[in-house]
Amino acid sequence: MKNTRLTCNKILKIFSICLFLMLLVLPIISSLGITPGRTTFNYEAGMTEKEVDFSVINNEHKNMQVMLMIQGELNSSITLYDSMVEFSPSEESKQFKYKFKVPAGMDKIPGLHTAEIVALEVPKAGSSGTYVGATVAVVSQLYFYVPYPGKYVDADLNVLDAESNGTATFILPLINRGKVGIGEARAIIDIYTSLNEKVDSINTDYLPIEPGARTELTGKWNVTASSGNYLAKVTILYDGESRSFEKQFAVGAQALNIESILVNNFRLGEIAKLQILVDNKWNQELKNVFANLLVYNNENQVMADIKSAAEDIPALDRKELIAYWDTVGVQTGEYNGKLMVKYGQKSSDKNLLLKVSEDNLDIVGVGYAIRPQGNSKGTSLSTILIIIIVLMIVINLSWFVFFRRMMAKKKGK
Repeated sequence: MKNTRLTCNKILKIFSICLFLMLLVLPIISSLGITPGRTTFNYEAGMTEKEVDFSVINNEHKNMQVMLMIQGELNSSITLYDSMVEFSPSEESKQFKYKFKVPAGMDKIPGLHTAEIVALEVPKAGSSGTYVGATVAVVSQLYFYVPYPGKYVDADLNVLDAESNGTATFILPLINRGKVGIGEARAIIDIYTSLNEKVDSINTDYLPIEPGARTELTGKWNVTASSGNYLAKVTILYDGESRSFEKQFAVGAQALNIESILVNNFRLGEIAKLQILVDNKWNQELKNVFANLLVYNNENQVMADIKSAAEDIPALDRKELIAYWDTVGVQTGEYNGKLMVKYGQKSSDKNLLLKVSEDNLDIVGVGYAIRPQGNSKGTSLSTILIIIIVLMIVINLSWFVFFRRMMAKKKGK
């Protein structure tokens, strides 16, 4: 009798552990999504207004009330057609529009001007008509670039494969934000330690850039430095002009590793949900981590700029970042892309090749391996784990019922 009780207690403990594990592996998904993450316009002569489509996504298929708001520098130049919308469980997404009117005299103010469309999940209005306890907010950005009168370069730096005794690749995406073409652009990258000691200097290739066009300069570095944090001081030289900026990067194991990209139930012309699994290899929490996927067309122009919501990732833990790509108007074919997972001043970057068909999206790493992604017929790792744990629970419950019956029979005797 005592042994039977001990066995039942063990089964109950196992059952509790299984429940805990099932809750642990269930993906934490925000109930609210928005796409596109960013819409970009370049000012052109005669431009007065633009109408922009965006979609709000009901991830959890629930009754939901969403408030739409505008914030940022250009907030007074944007008109929303809707301010409060309702979702029912059967509504996976809804499409909305807003109108952007170019402010008078904006053509005289070169540079980047921004606004944000905020979708805020709120509870139903109370009797007083007030809204309290907002739970989730997501943002779609508007970027409006006014060209500079002469030549001007926007630049960033991505560092790939920076490991000791290996070869690192420095990629500088450049965009000519000026009205005049650039005949030749190149860059010098000086690498410094955290103590401001110069380690090496790299020269990139030379390329022209048409007005409004984008290109990438590339440089290689034979890494002889030890693991640690370094500073890249970049000087871009173009037709007698220059621009400088700095960016930190790490040599050695990446602090944040992009492990896999899952795209389940893909249908061209619909909103694709991208599940980007990242692994925090640091022994401390990373704050405000988000993914930014750029997809380029055949003319090397950005055709999609997709961002996930920001998440905090505990030390030595994994998390899925969810991003959405509205594929309306996208044609089948192959597209180059760049995935950046950003945290603080750092970024983990991957060059990608996206193979788009009617019912499948294959995402392939360029020069490295990404774990196989899901497709319309695939099953995610989380789903497999959940199935295994559910089976374990069923088996343990069966044993629990069996021993209870055995105990009842013994008591009857």
